[in-house]
Amino acid sequence: MPVPCTGAITLNNLCVTVDATRQVAFRTLQQQYGDGYAARRQDGVNPVMETWNVSTPPMPVAQAYAFEAELIALGTRSFGWIPPNETADKQWILDPVAWNWTYSTGDLASLSFTLKRWYR
Repeated sequence: MPVPCTGAITLNNLCVTVDATRQVAFRTLQQQYGDGYAARRQDGVNPVMETWNVSTPPMPVAQAYAFEAELIALGTRSFGWIPPNETADKQWILDPVAWNWTYSTGDLASLSFTLKRWYR
C-alpha cells in the first residue's frame, strides 16, 4: 500500500511508511522485601514511555541527503510530530541519535530511525 506523502519529507511534515511500529511501556519502581512482599509504584510524573520505529518512504537520494542534513541540525533537540492515527502534536527526540539508509534503487533511498516521546 503506497504512503500518501506530498512534497519533500522534512521534520515539519514527517511522513512514515505503514510498517511503523509503536511500543509503549510503563515505568515502575519495585522494592522487594525479605518476607516475599513487593511494593510497586509508578516512576516519575510521566511514567508512560512511547517509542516509534519509523522509516520514510523511498525518496530521491538528493532529498534523502537534505533530510539527513535536517536530522544532523536537529541533533539532540526535540521536534513536534503527529504519529499515525493520532490528532495531537507531541514532542519527540531521536533516541538513539542515529539513522539507517536503505537504497531501494540507485537513485531512491529511505531513512529509518527511532523516535522517543519527549516530555518538557
